[in-house]
Amino acid sequence: MNDFLEKLLKIQSEYLRRRQLLLILDLISIFSIFYASFLIFQMEYFLEHSSLFLSIPISIIKITPPILAFIIAIIGALLMHKNDYKINIPQLIEDKYPELKEKLRTAYDNRDETNIIVDALKSLVLSGLTVVSASKLIATSVVVTKIILVTIFISGATTVSLDPQKYSIPPETLINISNTITGTIGNATNETIIFLGPPPVDTDKVGITGSGDIFGKPNIAPIIGKPVDLSLSQGLGEGNVPSEYKPDQTRFIRSAAFPVDVLGSNVSDGGYSILMKKTETEKKLIENYAVERSKI
Repeated sequence: MNDFLEKLLKIQSEYLRRRQLLLILDLISIFSIFYASFLIFQMEYFLEHSSLFLSIPISIIKITPPILAFIIAIIGALLMHKNDYKINIPQLIEDKYPELKEKLRTAYDNRDETNIIVDALKSLVLSGLTVVSASKLIATSVVVTKIILVTIFISGATTVSLDPQKYSIPPETLINISNTITGTIGNATNETIIFLGPPPVDTDKVGITGSGDIFGKPNIAPIIGKPVDLSLSQGLGEGNVPSEYKPDQTRFIRSAAFPVDVLGSNVSDGGYSILMKKTETEKKLIENYAVERSKI
């Protein structure tokens, strides 16, 4: 294995150990928060009086709050650090040490190659990695902040656990608050809906008395504070019968047939008088000629 790769893996291992330290600090913080909350809100009291836990011994119920808080803390800490092993260590080192910019990633990408140029690059990167410290890859402010928060949360949880009766909320108060919230939601659900505008449509009376929702003048749609009349005027019964029908008034009088329709469309107005002077035999010949001509 390449010397520079061994050095890089060593730095990565030290970095992940420090990330594990941060995970433990987060776990302690989350546990302190939930454990103190369970004590303040009298979780043990409600478990003892719950129908689901009547068959469980009191000794088990007493240790349930810290166990539950610890389980929640483990899940929360793991979720917060689920991407720790996906961190790009070469990229992180290059960001902290600009002199290794692009060099470390290039050497890492060509870790299986062997030639003069690659070997020279690996030697250069190895000398640069000697000054890299895993402790500097994690911001000092992050570590200090987490330590301060852990101290505060542990102190608070310890204070509450030493005298829980002093800091816990009385069960009666919690029950009253729960009943108030439940009652408010129930009242809001059971409230009668108030309609703004006219009463609902009575479909049984539509079109019968004229005072329903089709005829008359009900205010159906108030728009911008003004009632808009959307009613329909009452008709004359089952339908309007038209006035007395007289076929003779609209009789169609057919005009006389124009000779051109009979003898052919090629005859113009100028030759009509000449055509009329011809004999019946000539007219017949012209008509036959026009018919045969139209078939071409």
